[in-house]
Amino acid sequence: MSPMALAWPHALAALACFCWAALTLWIGRGRTGLPTALACAATGLWALAVAASPQAPLDGAAGAMEVVRTCSWIAILAVLCARLGLARARVFAIRFALLGAVLGAVSLLLAWPGAVPPPLLAATPFLRLALSLTTVLLAENTWRNADEATRWHVKLPCIVLGGLAGFDMVIYADAALSGAFSAILLDARPPLAAVMLPLLAAAVGRDRRWRARPALSREVVLHGATLIASGGYLLVIGAFGEGVRHLDPRWGGAAEAGLLAAALMILVTALSARSVRSRLRRLLVEHFFAARYDYRREWLRCIELLSAPEGDSPTRAVRAMADAVDSPAGVLLLLDTRPGQAPRLEWAGSWNRAALPHALPEQDGLLAALGSGEHVLRFGAAEGTGLAGEQVLRQGPALLAAFGPLWLAVPLLHHRQGLSGVILLAHPRAAFSLDMETLDLLRMVGREVAMFLAEITAAERLAEGKRLADYAKRFAFVAHDLKTASSQLGLVLSNAEANLQDPEFQQDMLLTIRRSAERIDSLIARLRPGENSAESSAETTGGSPGEATAPGRTDPLARLRAIAAGRTHPLRLLAEVGEVQTVSMAPDAFDSAVVHLLDNAAEASPPGAAVVLRLWHRGDALLLDIADSGPGLSADFVRDELFRPFRTTKRHGSGIGAWQARELLRAAGGDITVISWPGAGTTMRLTLPQTRQAPLPRPARAFIGSEITAK
Repeated sequence: MSPMALAWPHALAALACFCWAALTLWIGRGRTGLPTALACAATGLWALAVAASPQAPLDGAAGAMEVVRTCSWIAILAVLCARLGLARARVFAIRFALLGAVLGAVSLLLAWPGAVPPPLLAATPFLRLALSLTTVLLAENTWRNADEATRWHVKLPCIVLGGLAGFDMVIYADAALSGAFSAILLDARPPLAAVMLPLLAAAVGRDRRWRARPALSREVVLHGATLIASGGYLLVIGAFGEGVRHLDPRWGGAAEAGLLAAALMILVTALSARSVRSRLRRLLVEHFFAARYDYRREWLRCIELLSAPEGDSPTRAVRAMADAVDSPAGVLLLLDTRPGQAPRLEWAGSWNRAALPHALPEQDGLLAALGSGEHVLRFGAAEGTGLAGEQVLRQGPALLAAFGPLWLAVPLLHHRQGLSGVILLAHPRAAFSLDMETLDLLRMVGREVAMFLAEITAAERLAEGKRLADYAKRFAFVAHDLKTASSQLGLVLSNAEANLQDPEFQQDMLLTIRRSAERIDSLIARLRPGENSAESSAETTGGSPGEATAPGRTDPLARLRAIAAGRTHPLRLLAEVGEVQTVSMAPDAFDSAVVHLLDNAAEASPPGAAVVLRLWHRGDALLLDIADSGPGLSADFVRDELFRPFRTTKRHGSGIGAWQARELLRAAGGDITVISWPGAGTTMRLTLPQTRQAPLPRPARAFIGSEITAK
């Protein structure tokens, strides 16, 4: 082919390459298409250089531009490999880029025949063959090291650039073997480049992940734009004020100062308005960011609002939803699905909206539109389906009068309970058109709010159940203690027939009845909410003045004396303490625990056998042993039955005594240990909670290492 015939195809190819470079730059939106556009432009410059010197298509400027063109292909493949490949791909990209740079630099020197000795020019085909081979290998490594998700994005660039380099490799391999370049292969290069490069432009158009997006904070952009806009506004006002000052020297200065002061006040007022900030944020998001929302920030904001300690949970739920779309107000309606009644929405809370003291009006249409809770409802003039797929519902006059103008109804969809409620939102501070991104965000926040409200409801029900369980526990204790008072009153009645005329018996009877009445009053008081048996008053114990204790503190020896004095079963009390001791337990709780265990021990002991009470120290612990000589207990019974409520082996027992005694001691900080085996009796060892306060005054009579027998 003549030089002129060779020039026209390269000129047309250069024009096509420049067009593809411009198109690639426009499609790629700046940095995305910049490397590819440079590669297309380098290919166009190579074709233009060949068209300018068709008589030497491989030497001089044409040869140098060919080397630059191939190096640009290596550069774009290296960048693509580093961005989209796996971690090891970056190592390959750096190695091939360095190899291409070295081969390209040497090839550029050999492209000018006068710059190097003639013997070295024979290496030109081999160097360019190595450069083309490097490009092909880099394209292959980019494809192989990319994961499955990114191969679709790198497929076209690897095919185009690897194919063009492979064609050059065929040209130089043929020249190295035959000693001459094939004219047919050289003539085929320009149309091949013009046809292949459009595929590269198409790859840029569909691959937005080529773009290396900087981690730019939306708040930084907002504040930066605010500062720029404020500065521009003040500059305009300053220029205008300067012009006013030059109009008349007499009043121009005052007018300029007043104008600047007014402008500053207007600026501060505008920046403090949330509607202005909202409009500015919407403007920046729509023009500078691909996504409307920063989902990390939205998620953290939602979690922070829902878990905040201040404010009630309905208000926080409404705010979490409203802040997502910059709405200034909202209302929470929860779905009531009680059995036997039709589902209905009930007002549960408001944010910047009035409460609803009566039933929700016009809720049938709202419930029907909500359906299963899959769609967000938008209130509009006419019902139907919006452009973004949301359902449009007309707001009736009753609903308008109750809550004012409404914008959206966002369903609260729970993953187990289904539709649990709806949040009605007011119009946003800065109006914007709904799209699928906004609707998806609202549905996501709605599910999170539904889970939050379900957890709050479950926690409230659990707390209520715990209060009922505590009340039932106190009632069981009281019912069991009433049995003791009933036994005392029955004993008085049985003895009254024979001893009613005895003055001493009358005094004892009055004392017993008074103590029983006080005991019953104390038990009834323990049924009140918040009453703790460990904090009961000591006034119901009936002790003598010398046995008085402070509230919540008990002298165990004094209480054991009082208990022993009122028992009919034989008792032996052994006190082995060296100083006055007090325990941090209310007297009635101490009496109740000891009496229950004494009753069990007396019933288990043979007739006439004494129950032994031993108060002693072991290290820093104050212990009380209640020992009987009964048949004893098996280890299995102690483990599985003894402290289980309502488990009893007695004919008329309730199965509460031992359990109540242990619960009373544990509530005060003590415990019970059972020492027993079949045929050897049982010892209940009580670890008493010692008080850290100053010891109580002890009457002159003490029981130090003494023994008392009550019969």
